Formats: sequence, structure tokens, C-alpha cells
Amino acid sequence: MKKQILIFTTVIFLGFLSLSSFGQNKIQIQYDKKDSINAYGINEFYFVHQIFADAFFMTDLYEQLDYDEMEKILKTVLFKIDKDNNVTVTIKQEKGPEARLVFFIKEGTKDGTLLVLMTNFHIEKRKFTKELEDNSLFRWYFIKGDKLVYRKDLYSEKTEKEKMEQAPHKLIDYYLFDDNLENDSKVKGLIDEILKNEESDKIEVLYAKLYLGELYLLTSEIDNAEKEVAELKKYFEKHKGNGIPSQYSLIVNMAETELELMKRMNK
Repeated sequence: MKKQILIFTTVIFLGFLSLSSFGQNKIQIQYDKKDSINAYGINEFYFVHQIFADAFFMTDLYEQLDYDEMEKILKTVLFKIDKDNNVTVTIKQEKGPEARLVFFIKEGTKDGTLLVLMTNFHIEKRKFTKELEDNSLFRWYFIKGDKLVYRKDLYSEKTEKEKMEQAPHKLIDYYLFDDNLENDSKVKGLIDEILKNEESDKIEVLYAKLYLGELYLLTSEIDNAEKEVAELKKYFEKHKGNGIPSQYSLIVNMAETELELMKRMNK
């Protein structure tokens, strides 16, 4: 799959009709499409959830971009991409090659339509490289109804059983972001089981609060989501170093970022 995508994307950098620059010209977005439409009807929450984490946090770009810049990138991709139109984002770096994020659609796979994210971020070196390499970060997601589903989260009974044997929050995450709509209704009950149990592990409570906030974002209950993210942050600060390692601050950071992005997407 990755080799096929590399071959396909050799032509992606050619022939762009539109160029949008912002962030003091450090960011450029290239695309062909003149009109703006969410061609696949992807729910904004599922789109933001998948893409912001992979495009910005897995590449460390979140350290360079502010919320408005992230939101502009996400909204442009969502409303400009379709099977005939790709979107390329380039971000100047203080040192080394510029960051490149390429988004495109691939239809006709055995599991349906794919949205692909290709980057020049080297996973092991933790930096952007001039050329694409074997360890460059690629992510692909299936468009299932209005959901954007990471390829490893496509529903199967085998995976479901594996998640059931892992930490409780793993199953919540799977049910919330898989493509089996019947599992959506199970999420709130699993969250409540953790939050109502005084013996719950502190890390599990942290995740339960995270997913509760995301449920509110999914249903556009922004005020409730904001309260839950505040509770998440408060809980982390209370138990940091005492049941919750300090590196879990990244979860709080991501929750705050996701909230701010959804607030902007909903304007």
C-alpha cells in the first residue's frame, strides 16, 4: 500500500491552481478546487479528531502552529479535497527542509474510499526530510458514512475481543472511532462505569474524562465539552506524579487543542 501511494503522489506537487498563504507567509496551502464543499459529508468532529492528532501532534507541528492556523489547514482540507483534487500544505521550518503535508483521496480499495495523509516527517529522526523516505509518516483513513476511520480501527470481532482484554479505555476508544454504528451507543455506559467506580485506576479516569469531553464535541455540546476539558485538566494537576505520570500532560494538551479547533470549526 505504501509503495503504491508513493508512486501515485509523484505527480501531486504539479499543476496547482490555487495558493493560500498565511501565518506571515510561513504556511502555504495549494489546491485545485475552486468551490468549497465537504464532498464526502464527513462529520467535522471525526475529521478533526483524526487529522489534528496525526498531522500536528505526530509531527510536532503543534509546537509551531496556533489554533487558528491549525483550524485553517483542517477546514481547507475538508472543504477542498475530493477524488480529483488534492491539498498540499507546506510550512517553513527555522532549520532544514520545509514541512509538507499532502492529502488526497483514493477510491476503489477493497474496504472503500481512502483519505491519505502523506508527510515528509521522519518518524525515527523526528524531523522533516528533503525527500520521502521509508520511515516518512503516512496515515490512511477510510470514509465510512460520515465517519473518518483510521485503517486499524475498522471493526472486526477479533479486534473487539482484543480490546476487551486490554485496559478499559481501549475499548471505549475503539467503539467511539470504529465504523460499527451499533457500538456508538455503548460508549457512554463504559465511561460511566469508570467514573462511578471509586476503585477505578486514575489513568482510566483521566481517559474517561477525555472521552466524555469528546462525546460532547461529537454532539456539538461545546459548553459541556469545555467544562469537561477543564475537569480533565484539574484532575491531571491533582494526581500528577501520584498515579498519573507527568508525561500524560500531552493528553490534556491534545484535549484542549481539539476543543479549541472544534470551537473554531463550529463558528
